[in-house]
Amino acid sequence: MKKVSGKTFDGQRVVLDGKSFVDCHFKDTNLIIEGNGLFEMQNCKIEEDCRLAVEGPGQVLLHTLKMMLYSGGWMSRVADNVLHAVKQPPKARKKAAGT
Repeated sequence: MKKVSGKTFDGQRVVLDGKSFVDCHFKDTNLIIEGNGLFEMQNCKIEEDCRLAVEGPGQVLLHTLKMMLYSGGWMSRVADNVLHAVKQPPKARKKAAGT
């Protein structure tokens, strides 16, 4: 995962996938999740004028989940279970030995 540290983004389009943002500041920024990789944010400041968009494979996944949620029956229950799991706090990542 590419580390981005201490950077200010202002008026930009920033794809979050595959990056670890540490101590960054986002102002008037389009934050994009494409669904091509995980991302992390630690101690970042995101101003109220920022926007979040989901594009590409991530957008397909969200649309599929929405369709499942409103289909009723078994698919709806599966979607409910997925949403419940998403609402659980993330587990702390274990560091590899020697890091």
